Amino acid sequence: MIYLDNAATTFPKPECVYTAMDAYARTSAVNAGRGAYRAARESGEMIRRTREMLISLVDAREQAEVVLAPSVTIALNQIIHGLQWTVDSVAYVSPYEHNAVLRPLELLRKKIGFTVRELPLAEDLSIDLPETEKMFAEVPPTFVAVTAVSNVTGYILPAEKIFRLAKEYKAFTLLDGAQAVGLLKLHFAALHADALTFAGHKTLYGPFGAAGFYLKNGVDLDIFLSGGTGSQSTSLEMPRTMPGKLECASKNTVAISGLHAALGWLPSARTLKREKELTSYLMERLGEVEGILLYRAPNESCQAGIVSLNMPGFTCGEAAAILDAKYDIAVRAGHHCAALIHRHLKNDAYKGTIRVSLGYFTQPEEIDRFAEALRSISREDLKDIDLDALRGLC
Repeated sequence: MIYLDNAATTFPKPECVYTAMDAYARTSAVNAGRGAYRAARESGEMIRRTREMLISLVDAREQAEVVLAPSVTIALNQIIHGLQWTVDSVAYVSPYEHNAVLRPLELLRKKIGFTVRELPLAEDLSIDLPETEKMFAEVPPTFVAVTAVSNVTGYILPAEKIFRLAKEYKAFTLLDGAQAVGLLKLHFAALHADALTFAGHKTLYGPFGAAGFYLKNGVDLDIFLSGGTGSQSTSLEMPRTMPGKLECASKNTVAISGLHAALGWLPSARTLKREKELTSYLMERLGEVEGILLYRAPNESCQAGIVSLNMPGFTCGEAAAILDAKYDIAVRAGHHCAALIHRHLKNDAYKGTIRVSLGYFTQPEEIDRFAEALRSISREDLKDIDLDALRGLC
């Protein structure tokens, strides 16, 4: 299989991740911090080291706490539901946001009745910063959410500039770093973010089951999830200290051990340099394929290793199904859980986009084969495809 769906999850993982998880599952997969015995203490120490590595990764020492969660979606729900919303609240979101941000906001909006507004886009679909400044002045924000990297076009959004404007109104600022932490060189203090989320299984090259967020020191969130923590067990209330206040249930120590190994691998991998080189090569090869429609970042300087495309004469699902069945090439087809941006891309006729997302382990020859496959597919290829199976794609 040629795997070009790294925005969904990076695959494969570094060998050290598989080795660490296998060893941990066989020898140390106990409930961390919930016992006085050695294995429990060692698991707790491994988690502590993982937090330290995450803090160092974004230069957030003495600036933020790391809260661990089973997934970035759960982390985003904890943040959004942990804020004090009123009917007068005004939330701004970029049109590039993932449903992991948009759906919790919509759930709360329906219950409370506050306002959600989209940040404006320029003609090239970049964030229009002068217009954003005007919008904030006219209707001041109380909450601003921005994804660091679009999971549809690979656009690296100007989050720092947006948040700097938002902080003039003391808004809570949330940076969704699912496609960025571990890839971009992020410095927490420079982001002007109150919270920054991360997904261990994406650009951190770890496994599913280990994710979370950085929360700026001094920022308080209400408790959204509660349960056992292994501490203060005679109290029916959650602990009041961080990060325990926002962490409940048994931690996935096997997944965290894989994230720990991935964090040790990342500095030597230079994944951003590799991804930019591969993206440049991908764009060169796609430029040789006649007729395709490309959806990418406004310019090369703000382009990560994700691009979308469509092929006239095919829905995105039909083209992706042919690539899979005939060429064993895995790409994502549909709307990629990003509800808003497709209105601006105007791709209704294609039912979304074909998303191509590169990773550290993508090889140039795989890009060559992908480009050759795009040149070769035809409607005739659909005769062996189960088209009914495509109807569930979104």
